[in-house]
Amino acid sequence: MFIPRHPVVENQFCQYKAQTSITAGVGGVLAYAGAVCYLVEASTSQDAIVSIYDYNQTNETTASGEKIPFGFLMQKVKVGYHDVHPTGFVMPGDLGSSDVIAQPAYSTTGVINGTKEAPVGVAHLGIWDTIHYIVHYSGTIPAATALAPMLPGHMLYVNNNSGGVNLAGTSKVTNYHVVNETDGKYTNIGTAVARVVKGASTAQCQANVNNTTLYPIRIKLLI
Repeated sequence: MFIPRHPVVENQFCQYKAQTSITAGVGGVLAYAGAVCYLVEASTSQDAIVSIYDYNQTNETTASGEKIPFGFLMQKVKVGYHDVHPTGFVMPGDLGSSDVIAQPAYSTTGVINGTKEAPVGVAHLGIWDTIHYIVHYSGTIPAATALAPMLPGHMLYVNNNSGGVNLAGTSKVTNYHVVNETDGKYTNIGTAVARVVKGASTAQCQANVNNTTLYPIRIKLLI
């Protein structure tokens, strides 16, 4: 038996990895839409469990921890508001949004000890617009200087720009492939995940680094 599946529809049934280190319930972000994710091989079920890369993640390809890029998150994943509101509460701003809210997980004594797995969509192939990228720059974000434009044909690789904070919710793509902690905390993963179709000028890249005006680029997903 060999049955074709529609990739967009099928990947709406992925699950974002449960967290054991996140207990605060104030709507904090676990992962942003556009972040590159990988399949969690050590999952405890047969579902497609995905997670974003940790700070300076290496590309493990052994059976104990495969972290080859799988796709791009289509939704932002965040925790609920159980520290300030009853469990299951949603903010008015959440209504109509595509955000995923991971519900709290409990220990055997009823204490919140993390978040449960949460359904999330994952994008593959095709052409997409995104503001979730990092360019070649000098200095340290946010006081950094963009050094080059994002040009059509540039290859994009995985990086993590969390500033050294594990699980900070970022797993962006970059056109500057090098392990260099002064240039955006790049990972050691060398698999190209996308290619630029419509880029951004150096000035637009600078505005993106400054987080003043986020200019989208158009990319062709390769995974």
